[in-house]
Amino acid sequence: MKSPLRRAMIAVPILLVAAAALLGAGCKGEPDTYTEQLVAPPGVPAQTPRGGAHVIVNLQAMEHETEIAPGVKYTTWSFNGSTPGPMVRARVGDTVEIHLANAADSKNSHNIDLHAVNGPGGGAGATLVKPGESKYFTFKAKTEGLFVYHCAAGIVADHITNGMYGAIMIDPPNGMDHVDKEFYVGQSEFYTNLDTNEPGNATLDMDKLFKEQPTYVTFNGNSKGLVGDKSLQAKVGDKVRIYFADGGPNLISSFHVIGEIFDRVWNYGATGSAPLTGVQTVLVPPGGAAVVEFKLDVPGDYKLVDHAIERVSKGAVGTLHVVGPADPSTFNAPGVSAAAANSHEMTTPAPATATTAAAKPSPSATSAASGQAPAGPNAVVLKDNVFEPKELTAKAGQAVTFTLKNAGLVPHNMHVAPLDGNFDSPQSVVSTPEIVMNGKTGTLTWTPPAAGTYKFRCDIHPDVMTGTIAVN
Repeated sequence: MKSPLRRAMIAVPILLVAAAALLGAGCKGEPDTYTEQLVAPPGVPAQTPRGGAHVIVNLQAMEHETEIAPGVKYTTWSFNGSTPGPMVRARVGDTVEIHLANAADSKNSHNIDLHAVNGPGGGAGATLVKPGESKYFTFKAKTEGLFVYHCAAGIVADHITNGMYGAIMIDPPNGMDHVDKEFYVGQSEFYTNLDTNEPGNATLDMDKLFKEQPTYVTFNGNSKGLVGDKSLQAKVGDKVRIYFADGGPNLISSFHVIGEIFDRVWNYGATGSAPLTGVQTVLVPPGGAAVVEFKLDVPGDYKLVDHAIERVSKGAVGTLHVVGPADPSTFNAPGVSAAAANSHEMTTPAPATATTAAAKPSPSATSAASGQAPAGPNAVVLKDNVFEPKELTAKAGQAVTFTLKNAGLVPHNMHVAPLDGNFDSPQSVVSTPEIVMNGKTGTLTWTPPAAGTYKFRCDIHPDVMTGTIAVN
């Protein structure tokens, strides 16, 4: 039989082991380290369950030639090669470590100012990097919401308009509610020496920038950044959340989705506040953001726009393509084709010179009004709002160039769909320039791939300004 003293001596090591285990558990308070897996817009990084993590974010400032509109080359400055830069995601309580490298072949110094930071310059002073340099800083994520980040070097406006902005989402402690689809959309402006939709190698026009007269107002860095094969995709029944950031540098956005009502809107990206409900259009200031949610009830193409509608012709338009079963109790258009139901006429005002033309028609307008077409084969007159002629011919496999004379008083264009009639298809062909202003001439060069009847239209007046090309 063991004595009480012997039993106590045996118990002591057991207690010491248990105490050591408890102390060890208490020492495991160091945060998990997590390297952010960044994705290009409109992609959104997934929420990751963690509490008080150490989040490492690797960004690179880059200067590279890209296309900001069809046929328009421009040297953009960006974070990680995209405009906007990738969406960064963390959670309240996280320590975020921002690394910024500047590519060795850059010609300018860059930095990053994150509006989610409590600290001088939002980190800009700590991250000013010359070409080939790299710096970092850390900050505590204290306030939830969607915030803009941007380069704050130089005069700032030139770095932003060249593409250097993005968004950082600080999720609430328990994360955001589940939705079926999340998209990241950024709006910004380009101020170029070339006119809107004029092809060529464009450069920054500082005079236009200071006068706040943009050549392009784009979603995700391109006048076609969210259309055609780059359209957002969803299905009936999906709850959609859009993280919308306005990089500016100058214009307020009137963000609207045609055919939808926002069920919930967190104005200014302030997800810690109660959301607004039943909102049609949300104002987003430059350097600001908004988070919107809505549920999709019926299929079709839903247009994302800045509802300052003149900007649509400059690129502030995108498409959310929705597939699934119809719901006539929600939306029913008897006798209207799906293509017509999906179209939305957004006529943009003509430039200031059109006022003079309206008072005294130009010779070209008078000529067109009398039915005289421009001379030459394959000539097409664009009137308000009809093509003349609207029945054309071509040969399969042979390139054809249509000469387009805008004899009207408002802008028009010509857009040819493939045989399936899908104007959003990457195989469709559009005029050069894409928008032919009144009194101007454009062209459309196209090689029909096969025999058949092809549809064409004016994208600004898609319901009434249409035609066909018979290809044999």
